Amino acid sequence: MKKLVGWLVLIPLIDLFCLTLLGRVIGSLSIFLWLIGTVLIGIYIMRTVWVTVKQQAGEQLLAGKMPDLIMIEGLSFFLIGLLFFIPGPITDLLAIVLLIKPIRIKLVQRLLYFVMKKFKGNVVWTGFIKK
Repeated sequence: MKKLVGWLVLIPLIDLFCLTLLGRVIGSLSIFLWLIGTVLIGIYIMRTVWVTVKQQAGEQLLAGKMPDLIMIEGLSFFLIGLLFFIPGPITDLLAIVLLIKPIRIKLVQRLLYFVMKKFKGNVVWTGFIKK
């Protein structure tokens, strides 16, 4: 948890430093237009993913299936949109890397493995709660 907090503090500082350096090289207007463009791309991705996942998950539920893979894929694209939404070259680069499907699949597999390993044996099924 401490590592996560450290990264959440460090990445924006690195992004700010990189934006400052890039602003000196390519100009502030170019940086401004780039930031506006990536924010709009992030909003578009998050909005499109929300509508698509909601529709596909509803179809899966009506068919009697669990929409787990759709939800995981939707969350990964939401993360991509969020990374584009956060201003900075480092987060934009991470978002572009996550757009590559094999990398995104590998990352999701490792994340699911970590979650399953972390919680294995710690869950007690007590049945449904009726109120």
